[in-house]
Amino acid sequence: MTCLDETPTSHAETQRWAYPLLLIVSGVALGVSGLPAPLYGIYEANWHLSPLATTIVFAAYAFAALAAVLVAGRISDVVGRKPVLLGALAALIIGLGIFLIADSIGMLLLARTIHGAAVGSIVVAGAAALLDLRPHHGVRTGQLSGVSFNVGMTVAIVGSSLLAQYVAHPLRTPYAVVAVVCAVVGIAVLALRETHAGRTGGRIRISRPAVPPEIRDDFWFAALGAMASWSVLGCC
Repeated sequence: MTCLDETPTSHAETQRWAYPLLLIVSGVALGVSGLPAPLYGIYEANWHLSPLATTIVFAAYAFAALAAVLVAGRISDVVGRKPVLLGALAALIIGLGIFLIADSIGMLLLARTIHGAAVGSIVVAGAAALLDLRPHHGVRTGQLSGVSFNVGMTVAIVGSSLLAQYVAHPLRTPYAVVAVVCAVVGIAVLALRETHAGRTGGRIRISRPAVPPEIRDDFWFAALGAMASWSVLGCC
């Protein structure tokens, strides 16, 4: 009977590329989140948008991402990590497609809402899948995830800025390029074996946010720093 038991370790041994792939998926997701940031100035100039309109677009992404974070983990526990990741990657491509044809603030809001939900889902399901593969390397996984997030966002923002400056269609080309990248990553995820062998049943409930008391002071200190940096950089 024991020979039939599949564990996260067996998955890691048979698919050694799964762990770096999941890091890449997370980096791509965060890259998509930052991709439009250098382009908002062009939207404002071309469409005569007010600063308030741009702020609303930012807020739509943030609220959608928060909602996804609260439910994606439980959904991935029930249906598996892979279906959540594939669905979120498909949503990223759909959002990029909406950006490609966007001609109004309403379409920007729709695209960013879809992207917020997709990025939140990938961050949560991807982190869970990484821990499924290497359950005893949580600290190292967190460090590598942070590097992946920052590299993905940096490459996307710099690339978007360069394309916006030097290509003929600055509000189209960055999204088309990244959509191709998402499609390639999605094909790779299709070949990924499900990392969560012990899926649970039951209803899907919203997770209640909580911070363990022993790290609460550090959490709030880090949260204040993150909020301050994002309020200045505005890359979400």
